[in-house]
Amino acid sequence: MKKDTFNNKVANLLRLFQIPQISYASTSAKLSDKSRYDYFARTVPPDFYQAKAMAEILRFFNWTYVSTVASEGDYGETGIEAFEQEARMRNICIATSEKVGRSNIRKSYDSVIRELLQKPNARVVVLFMRSDDSRELIAAASRANTSFTWVASDGWGAQESIVKGSEHVAYGAITLELASQPVRQFDRYFQSLNPYNNHRNPWFRDFWEQKFQCSLQTKRNHRRPCDKHLAIDNSNYEQESKIMFVVNAVYAMAHALHKMQRTLCPNTTKLCDAMKILDGKKLYKDYLLKINFTGDETLWELEYKQIED
Repeated sequence: MKKDTFNNKVANLLRLFQIPQISYASTSAKLSDKSRYDYFARTVPPDFYQAKAMAEILRFFNWTYVSTVASEGDYGETGIEAFEQEARMRNICIATSEKVGRSNIRKSYDSVIRELLQKPNARVVVLFMRSDDSRELIAAASRANTSFTWVASDGWGAQESIVKGSEHVAYGAITLELASQPVRQFDRYFQSLNPYNNHRNPWFRDFWEQKFQCSLQTKRNHRRPCDKHLAIDNSNYEQESKIMFVVNAVYAMAHALHKMQRTLCPNTTKLCDAMKILDGKKLYKDYLLKINFTGDETLWELEYKQIED
């Protein structure tokens, strides 16, 4: 699920207090505007690159007449706008541009499918949509017993849940996913967790009950009691694709703070007076944007300053 609108608001708030922010999932191009988001950084590229890749895919297959559907909000609207600019540069024509809102009911997704069918020669549909919107649109296509060639952004990505129950209408879809590598150390850590050894996360018990469809409380009669020998293993777990970006964000901030501490407090391993009142602007510009490191498995070598994000 995309959080760009939420991050825009958080970034606007944090800049008032000169507090640096690192996002692991916000790809909106608007966040690249340093006059508005001058304390914002991220470990993922802006949507411009996805939009360009999608247009290149269409040109490669000579798909020159397509429709588009976007989710309402910064992610979908700015993403599809960037795609349409790239499409025009490649002489790709847009048959119809549709948009779905956040409060849309099933009928709205069905109406989008009907609008797409009004352009019978546009059998390719480009999606810049959040995961929940993508899921509903594919389900609507299934109800209409129709299919298109879908070209979708990372809002769909590699999520199998998007097409569950509607696989036949998603056959042949091309979806983009941000390049990442699995973090095996995270797998080992996460698979060792259970409700009896993970007390610091207040939502873990709810996650456990939902995943295994059981109850950790005997008073709940609608679900069977959770077996104490249940475990997260390779048969029921697949690492989320953005874990690497989360790890990179945490490491980037940690390295920046460490470098700042070594520079300002050279004679101690603790905080000195120079860091007790943290200068957020200095942390962001002099340390965070200049950080580069190579992790054990994350292979983080990109400097933020290369894309000013």
